[in-house]
Amino acid sequence: MPHLIVIEEHESQRRRLEELLSALSKKGYALIGKTEAASIAGGWPAIFAASRSGGLFDAKRTAVVESAEQLGPFPESLAAFLEREDADSVIVAIFGGDSKKSFSKEVLGRIAFLRPDAAVPPWKRKDWLLSLAREGGIKLEPAAAALLAESIESQEELRSELDKLALFAAGAPVGTEIVKNLSFDEGGNALLRFLDSVCQARPKDVLNALKHLQADPSPLPLLTALYNRLRPALYIACFSQRTGAGSVENRALAAIGATREYALRMARNALSVYGGPAVKRFMLSLIRLSYLEKTSAAEGWIGFETALWSLMDEAGGSGKGESKKR
Repeated sequence: MPHLIVIEEHESQRRRLEELLSALSKKGYALIGKTEAASIAGGWPAIFAASRSGGLFDAKRTAVVESAEQLGPFPESLAAFLEREDADSVIVAIFGGDSKKSFSKEVLGRIAFLRPDAAVPPWKRKDWLLSLAREGGIKLEPAAAALLAESIESQEELRSELDKLALFAAGAPVGTEIVKNLSFDEGGNALLRFLDSVCQARPKDVLNALKHLQADPSPLPLLTALYNRLRPALYIACFSQRTGAGSVENRALAAIGATREYALRMARNALSVYGGPAVKRFMLSLIRLSYLEKTSAAEGWIGFETALWSLMDEAGGSGKGESKKR
């Protein structure tokens, strides 16, 4: 009689299935087929019967049933035939929704569930990614892990990106440049490069990124992204008192939720190259331009670029000297 394993719908469902089938294969279970529930005449009893038939030399067998919710309630009469993990046959039921309504309390105690992966909170995602990389023998640099963790919400997508980056790197370290080139589409890549280039005072890279970003008729989306990137720098410049080991600055950053490592590092870098007064003036310019963009007096790309290049000019002038004064 079979052992029944249920995998409910969640973003890691397909990966968990492949991992399960691989583990069962290593234990000697042969996959006898994957079948859609709608094509099975006879429902659960037919599946039980099919799981008992395999190849001539298949002592252990695995059968996968897709969309198992279409089979309806599990018959109480079959509950007594369910076995534990060491059964000769395994039925893997893939559900497209909640499976609980398909099983009675008695049956629930006799089957195994592959639960979704535990959610990793945002502040732990960098360490989680680094741990995954170590387990897979991937040389992921901490800065690259921070960038990935702050840019991609889905844990499953993060796993996929890590595999892709490792394949490309072929044993070499995976740094932020590889992440920027491979983990973002052309628009996302250009935006990230623009923001980083502004923070690092790289005018040629800013200009190259702008060529892609100016396809948008309004600079407002880019203006907003740049404002958000430099917002921590503004607060550091305004609340830089070091009383109590920088407690005022830390409280100010916490108040605006500026806790992302990579973004915060870029903001500090911008403050270092331009200086506090220049950052404050530029942020006021962005606020002004943002307001005008929503009126009939919008200055468009000309106004945005004028403010931007005025800021970047500070990196070669008095900005660096002012950075210590804030």
